[in-house]
Amino acid sequence: MTRMLFILCLALLYPLSACGHRSVTAIPATVRTIQISDMVTPDTLYAKPGEEIRWENLRANPVRIGFLSMRLLDDLGCEKGVATFWGGTNDLVTIPPGRSISLCFARAGLLQYNVWFDADNPKGAMSRTAAVYVEAGR
Repeated sequence: MTRMLFILCLALLYPLSACGHRSVTAIPATVRTIQISDMVTPDTLYAKPGEEIRWENLRANPVRIGFLSMRLLDDLGCEKGVATFWGGTNDLVTIPPGRSISLCFARAGLLQYNVWFDADNPKGAMSRTAAVYVEAGR
C-alpha cells in the first residue's frame, strides 16, 4: 500500500516538475534601468531584444507595476520577480523597497505600464503610462 501511494504521488508531481521554468538565454550584454522614486525615470525607454530591463524601487514603501500590454511578456529570455507559480508572467507585480524586478524581451514590440506609488492603495497616486520600446535588430 505504501509503495502504491508513493508511485501515485510521483505520477501526480512529475507533470508539475516542468512548470515554472523558462528558457534562459545568455547573460544580457546590456542592462537598462528604470528608477521609481517620486516619478518613473525614464518614462520612455528604448531597448533591443535580449537586453535586460530592470525596474528599481527607490522608495521607502512598496510600489506596484501594472503591465498593460501582455504580448511581449509571452516570450521572455529572462525574468526576475514577475513569474507566477505556474511559470506565467504576472501583469501586476509588487516591488518591495530597495528591490528590483527585471525582464529580457526576446522580440521587438511595445510594453506599456503604470506604477502605483502605494502598492496597497489602487486608487492612490499613479504614474502616467510609461513605455518600453523594444526595437528590432541587434
